Amino acid sequence: MNNMNNSFLENMKSNVLKSMGKLALRGGEVQMETSCALFNYEPKIPVELLNQKSE
Repeated sequence: MNNMNNSFLENMKSNVLKSMGKLALRGGEVQMETSCALFNYEPKIPVELLNQKSE
């Protein structure tokens, strides 16, 4: 019974950490979009990456 409780708690902890990570990524994406829109900032993308995508 104790082992079952421990495994349940470990699963809950890992699920909470995964969802916190996803929220942090989404928050970062929204912040980047906001700063790009407000300050007319466009990140520089290397030309090599653009050429690789088009091929």
